[in-house]
Amino acid sequence: MPSSPARLFAPLLAATAVAACPVPGAAAEEGAEASLRRRLYFYTGVDIARDSGYGWGGMAWAPFAPMDREGLRLRTQAGGGHYDYRTQAVADGWNSVDKTDGEVLLGWQFMRGPHALALYAGVNIIDNRLDTPDPGNRDAGTHWGGKAVVEWFYRLDERWTLTASLSGSTADGSVSGRATAAWRAFPWLDLGVEAGATSDWPDESARLGLFLACPLRSGEWLNWELRAAAGWNWSGDSDDSPYGTLSLFIPF
Repeated sequence: MPSSPARLFAPLLAATAVAACPVPGAAAEEGAEASLRRRLYFYTGVDIARDSGYGWGGMAWAPFAPMDREGLRLRTQAGGGHYDYRTQAVADGWNSVDKTDGEVLLGWQFMRGPHALALYAGVNIIDNRLDTPDPGNRDAGTHWGGKAVVEWFYRLDERWTLTASLSGSTADGSVSGRATAAWRAFPWLDLGVEAGATSDWPDESARLGLFLACPLRSGEWLNWELRAAAGWNWSGDSDDSPYGTLSLFIPF
């Protein structure tokens, strides 16, 4: 039988570091901080379903222009978690895996009116540690590969925002896509719907859910966004189940 929900933890690998506040009279530090303003963002989150749990953290940097302009992007992310899958190689038909991964991507963001399109490419590493050896699991162990990501953002009007993303990795042969539509109900609350699909070994899954996003703003130094989502996950390998996601976006 699969692991109980209590075992489905997702260790959060925080890849965030807060830049130091400027010291009065320290011109060099003030200049460094000014050069990073609106050019860095950090993010972290956790995703839980019946037979899986995953946490992640990462950051992106625009070295030559603010994030809301066209230009070069460098992004890195790390994550880890736990999942169960069906297999005849285990007596009770289920095997458990602890997974960690990381990636470094280089890309370019194009801006055309209300549209933003970002294209990334780079390398990633994935490590899967099985509780019980399974000769049929080709993802077991450590694998390096290339990764490509496409992200699209469109502000339809003052209230509606649409996004879509597509990514693929040769490290585990996975392909995933996601789309969202968000409506600004209040200045402090966005409501939306999300849909996603993933194909890898040994699973093909799809999900549909609702989310809310709340800006956490206080003056110049706090401009974060907290996002919570919940919905239903359909799995080709595991049992269908609800899922929940909690994430935090931290621009600098």
